[in-house]
Amino acid sequence: MKKNKSSNINLIKRIGNFSLSKFISNIKLAQLKSKRSLKSDSLIFSIQKKERLKNILEKINKLTNLKSANKKVKKSKKSDSLVLEISKTEKYKNLLEKIKQFKTLRISNKKVQKSNKSISSLELKNINKNLFKVLEKINYFKFFDSKFKFSRIKNNEKYDQKIGMAFYGDHNLIIVSTIVDLNNNIEIISLNEMPIPGHVIGDSLVEDSNELANIILDSLTLLDLLNSPFLVILSSSFFNIHTFKTSDLKQISQYDNKIQSKSPYLPADTLVDFLRMSAIEASNGLVRTIYSKRDFIKSWTDTLEIVNVPIIGVVPAAIHIFDCITSKVTEESTVLLDIESKQTTLLMGSNLANLESHKLPFGYSLYLTNNLNESSKNYFERALNSVKLILDETNHKLPPNIFVMGQGLDKILNSDFSLPKGFLNISDLNLSNYSYKPKTMQIHETVSNSIENSVCSLATILSSCV
Repeated sequence: MKKNKSSNINLIKRIGNFSLSKFISNIKLAQLKSKRSLKSDSLIFSIQKKERLKNILEKINKLTNLKSANKKVKKSKKSDSLVLEISKTEKYKNLLEKIKQFKTLRISNKKVQKSNKSISSLELKNINKNLFKVLEKINYFKFFDSKFKFSRIKNNEKYDQKIGMAFYGDHNLIIVSTIVDLNNNIEIISLNEMPIPGHVIGDSLVEDSNELANIILDSLTLLDLLNSPFLVILSSSFFNIHTFKTSDLKQISQYDNKIQSKSPYLPADTLVDFLRMSAIEASNGLVRTIYSKRDFIKSWTDTLEIVNVPIIGVVPAAIHIFDCITSKVTEESTVLLDIESKQTTLLMGSNLANLESHKLPFGYSLYLTNNLNESSKNYFERALNSVKLILDETNHKLPPNIFVMGQGLDKILNSDFSLPKGFLNISDLNLSNYSYKPKTMQIHETVSNSIENSVCSLATILSSCV
């Protein structure tokens, strides 16, 4: 019969509670006296009658029935911690030491006279054999090795990190509280979604930093995130991406003429972030440039200074997800659509190489009608035609799948409508390991009917940033 690991450990712990040293000493004493007189028979017989000896023999015999199939037994956190606890105790160390001593014990039977009331040499050998098996079981499980595949750090909850996230787009703010472990597994533990009026955040920047800071602080207090690291994710519509060859640039700076020429904003109002994408020689390397409006970013940094919590960063939404996709899916060209209310951001490129963004002048709101299935169908037909036009202009072929993400998916998808052929939701790629169970959360306040696709995007971005 298979026994689970915790039963093995408990058995070893119970054996350790007996006075094994006295048991072995008594056996040695019995052997010594057997050389002198037959009185050893009565002494051994008295030892045999002791309840303690009977219990030890019972436990050891049970232990011999354990099978090596324990390898496949699922390991629980409780049993892992118990093994670590036992391995530290003096009783455990003493048990190992006494068993080693007992292995070297040689029993001489030549001068021991047999009696119906004495322990026979066969019985003594059985005790020896059973204790060998105890040692073999302990060596098999290897408490200090990786057979149990547990780690003091990995299974200790004190190493889990609570991290807060904020996502803003389409005048909507989502604040999420998460727990991230050392394996980058993410648990969504609470969430708050709220609409942001236009006088607080306008179309292009934060209009009232104090009011926005108060809104964020209220949510952070509600979700118990005031002392946690905080990641701010902004809608893809606020950013533009272009990739240059370093050989085409005089300097990797926003003041380079070619870099300025790709900015959709005036030079004085342009903020550029750079990422070198290639480890090849500088003459052939690639540099990714991310453009944003300087005043827009400044309005957010001013707000976050008021909030005054530890900030991980302020990042665009789609870029991190694009890199996650291309690291998992190998295609000549990868296309990602981030669907928003008034426009759609199209990202096109390949893994750690060229990446360009394009703004499609329509979003899901243009197609919303009472017939959601028809609305979704019309949106994706136009999106597909737009992608084909851009691919033709850049001499690229249409990939097998166009990946889609964003708040728009929560608005135009439902259980009755599946994505058309050629489109694939990023949630189907399992880009991150996260748990999201709204019904079990104490705090889960939303204004949207569904935010599952938004949560998937947030978890993927967090996984790539921490």
